[in-house]
Amino acid sequence: MLVRLARCFHKSPLCMKLETFIIPQPGEGIAEVEIIRWLVKPNEKVKEFDILCEARSDKGFIEYKSPFTGVLKEFMYKSSEMAQIGSPLFKIDVDGEPSSEPIADTKTPEQIESEQEENSDQYIKKAKVLTTPHIRALAKKHKLDLTKVTPTGKDGRILKEDVLKIIEGTQQPEITAPVADDPKHISPPIMSKTFSTPEDKIIKLTPVQRGMVKSMTQALKIPHLTYSEDVYMDEIIALRSQLKANLKDIKLTFMPFFIKALSLAMLDFPIINSIFSDNTSECIYKASHNVSIAMDSPFGLIVPNIKDVQNKSIFEIAKDMNRLQDLGSKGKLTDNDLKNGTVALSNIGSIGGTYVAPVIMPPQVFIGAFGATRPRLEKKSSEIVEKQILATSWSADHRIIDGATTARFVARWKALIENPSIMLLHLK
Repeated sequence: MLVRLARCFHKSPLCMKLETFIIPQPGEGIAEVEIIRWLVKPNEKVKEFDILCEARSDKGFIEYKSPFTGVLKEFMYKSSEMAQIGSPLFKIDVDGEPSSEPIADTKTPEQIESEQEENSDQYIKKAKVLTTPHIRALAKKHKLDLTKVTPTGKDGRILKEDVLKIIEGTQQPEITAPVADDPKHISPPIMSKTFSTPEDKIIKLTPVQRGMVKSMTQALKIPHLTYSEDVYMDEIIALRSQLKANLKDIKLTFMPFFIKALSLAMLDFPIINSIFSDNTSECIYKASHNVSIAMDSPFGLIVPNIKDVQNKSIFEIAKDMNRLQDLGSKGKLTDNDLKNGTVALSNIGSIGGTYVAPVIMPPQVFIGAFGATRPRLEKKSSEIVEKQILATSWSADHRIIDGATTARFVARWKALIENPSIMLLHLK
């Protein structure tokens, strides 16, 4: 009898002490989060404070931890689903033990789709070449790839004549020309699979996209003043090359130089580093230079910021940038990484283009954007010399920043970039 009671305590649902985890409010104005992935499976024993689930809101990355030690019994949401704040996320049997009964293998829609595509690809590879064993042997003898031969037979079958034409040199096989390894050349994106969509499809916006909708809608209310300037990059290119030779385990791009020069220029133009709200008659000059960096990520446009740039060296700024880029590529930026930015920069030139009209992110009042650096021939004295030119574009909130202030600020920033040794005078 005692044995039966013990078994009942472990197996009967009536004897379980189930606790339901309710999704807490991660921040003001957030109504739902996107479940990125589960790190555990149903019927798995977990400990208190174990990370069970990764999620993402429009304000950053979130990790949900187990508040108890026990066995997970049920997940309320699958990966890629949107979960409402205040709704149950999972149920856990506190101090329970894993069941010996087999649990059905649950797969996410992404895993099923991936397996179907993989099986489909394998079938296509096997069925791609239709020909006889004799012709295969002939092609193998002459080291000819049959997938490059244009078939003329019925149902796409490769005939002996098709192979002989290539062997005898009367026809060339289909060859895909490689793209030259030129960092200034932008290759078109590779088209993986092109299937026609049979019907219209409604796609729900991700948290990152919803945040972008909200921010850009507010930005449309701002009267933008846009200003462009060309900057000579030769001196800073030489300086960066010298520094890179002495740096290890750190990626040093031009952005840390641009960010530091921005901070130094703002010391003379504090209005650039201010925030302004359209429902007030005041703007706030911010003490901290928290420079927001627009980043292209697999999840969309994200804009984290580097805090207190005025107190950091170029090396420290580069380390912060590397950290933010790594977290951004994994979708793990936190709310602290994204909030409290005071001024913004964007480097569209890493993809291509020259001049743009950058959009201000309210309540900020200023943003700069950099195009590609390209060579240009110029006359110097009686000689023609090649100069490396950076195309820059700037936007200011014209409600509080006028054109003259914008021009003077950009001229100050330009002087620091074209004469980077001046920045040495401000190093602490």
